[in-house]
Amino acid sequence: MFSIIPLLSLLVVLLVVGLLIFVLLLDTGRRGGALSEAGKPLGLAYRPYAALSSEIRDARFVLLECGQFRHFRHLLEGRDPRGVYVNFFDYSIVTPGGTSTQTLLLMECKLPFSQRFEIEKNEWLSPDTFCEGLQSPLYPLRPEQKPMLLKRWHISSDQPHLFFHRLTPELTDWLLAHPHLHIEWSAGILLICRAHHIIEPDQIDAAIQHALELARILSNPQE
Repeated sequence: MFSIIPLLSLLVVLLVVGLLIFVLLLDTGRRGGALSEAGKPLGLAYRPYAALSSEIRDARFVLLECGQFRHFRHLLEGRDPRGVYVNFFDYSIVTPGGTSTQTLLLMECKLPFSQRFEIEKNEWLSPDTFCEGLQSPLYPLRPEQKPMLLKRWHISSDQPHLFFHRLTPELTDWLLAHPHLHIEWSAGILLICRAHHIIEPDQIDAAIQHALELARILSNPQE
């Protein structure tokens, strides 16, 4: 006799999937509209979905290379009134440590040195994820290469023996005032995000200002 249990199970699965899609579309409409309006006075154009530029892909950021699934939504892109070109987008990643969604700010940032680096107080990407599939690896600074106040921070570079000179007192103070951030720099692009945190539309301008301040500090001559 034909059983209706498999059919009912399929219907339940389809219902759940449909509900998830509906919620996703509803959220996309609300957040997308708010971001679009917030971006206009800043000279930033909105797109609900978009591929990364070749420049960003070629920079090989650790955050963008690790994990098994990458998802980009709600892109704001353009040159703001201060003349800096920025990208905002929500980024979801699935790693051995779990699933996380956060808003990334990427900003053009020319520096007087070429060492790629990654800085964060708390290591939120698992060590396995950090190493697996990373085509251009970074190497952790030794404790004696870090300022006393940053001894417990996770700081890596492709050239640790050169980058540790960049950890000036002014940069140290800025990092201590922003301990929740994940920061990377590569190929003239600065990447900043807060793990598991979505930037609200009314916080975009302030986020750019913080990034500009960090870029200024990084650009200062070696002390």
